[in-house]
Amino acid sequence: MSSEELNQDELNQDGLNKEMLLEIFYNTKGNIDDINAAIDSSLFGTRTRSITLFEKFVRARLSLNPNVLRLVELELTWVEAVYLSQYPGLENVEDLDLRKNQLGDEGLEALLSSEKLGNIRKLDLRNNQITRRGMEALVNSGKLEKLEILDLRSNRLGKAWEVKLNSTLKFPKLSSLKIA
Repeated sequence: MSSEELNQDELNQDGLNKEMLLEIFYNTKGNIDDINAAIDSSLFGTRTRSITLFEKFVRARLSLNPNVLRLVELELTWVEAVYLSQYPGLENVEDLDLRKNQLGDEGLEALLSSEKLGNIRKLDLRNNQITRRGMEALVNSGKLEKLEILDLRSNRLGKAWEVKLNSTLKFPKLSSLKIA
């Protein structure tokens, strides 16, 4: 059994999956307190950090500087990435630093599904277990047109992705790309 299948089995056993999270976001119509309560009740007993605590942390970071969000080495998973992708205020962030987490392909896909990434100029995704699947989602995404700096080092990627990302017209302002 692959680690991806194992992670999916763990999530299904926890009673929480990506579809359920997205349903929670849509059903609560963006009410942050209702979203937190619904996610926390689904995660109760399975995680040490509640989404409410994560939300307070993100809110505190954005209150210091609404243009910079650094969430480094916090063991963030795709669950927090889905939550973050819909977070009010993300549309103002220009520098998003998510290095040394556990986002994986699912987390990257969740972020790229967000309509709030239009101002991101610098994105640091170093050491996040991103593979070919996540990179395909990135290449096909049209949400990062202002992106100037992208750091993907220490993921499961080859140098060929550098050529692919540079050759796509989806990142017209990209001036710095680090993959290997």
